[in-house]
Amino acid sequence: MPELPSVEIFKRYLDQHALNQMIKKVEVVSPELVVYADPRRFEGSLEGHEFISSRRHGKYLFAQLDENQYLVMHFGMTGYLHYFHHNRSKYVRMLISFHNGFHLAFDDARKFGKLGLTPDPDDFIAGKGLGEDALDISFKAFYKTIKDRRGLIKPLLLNQNFVAGIGNLYSDEILYQCGLHPETPAHQLSKSDVGDLYYQMRRVLEKAIECQDSPRDFPDSYLLPHRYPGGRCPEGDPLEVIKVGGRTTYYCPEKQPLK
Repeated sequence: MPELPSVEIFKRYLDQHALNQMIKKVEVVSPELVVYADPRRFEGSLEGHEFISSRRHGKYLFAQLDENQYLVMHFGMTGYLHYFHHNRSKYVRMLISFHNGFHLAFDDARKFGKLGLTPDPDDFIAGKGLGEDALDISFKAFYKTIKDRRGLIKPLLLNQNFVAGIGNLYSDEILYQCGLHPETPAHQLSKSDVGDLYYQMRRVLEKAIECQDSPRDFPDSYLLPHRYPGGRCPEGDPLEVIKVGGRTTYYCPEKQPLK
């Protein structure tokens, strides 16, 4: 599932290719993806307008129209944006055609993505109960949110109501970089532990954006290039695979002992 780094890359892609172009036609190929708006009025709400800016919060992307409306996009497991002139893919779920002859497609092979409209992203975010964005939250707010939490640290990082944007892949990397076992009870973390967790969260997510969300392009000192069955951590120790909160979890028992 696309996590914060992917959605930030999609945001920059949209900003580069699709802003300030008049929308000629919108075709919703898979109406079941339109869940945050009336599907019958969705297309007409975009046609004749243009995107003037964009905003990301966690795993959501908001594209602002020139009339106090925002296109809401959540990319599910396989969604992405594709700007093109020809060469339409077979997985287009929404097609935005511009007057210049180019198109912006919301592609999604498995159709788990979601589309909609909102007049106010802040109200939308509050309505979904999302926590602060993982790259925007201050340490003070992060510490205040985590210090009295019960439960295990990995499921907490995955909880979008706690902090928005982190998924299964990058939670494993963040915990590896901190030397924290994924089953560490969150309330047992010291303020120093939380400080390191905050620092590594930002560091890992920013590195992921820099690497275009490609695990194989991470430096060898990161877990992700080694995160596969039979893999070894960067220091050569065997990785273990367990289920934590129902999610497949890779960690290094040598570097991440359960205390």
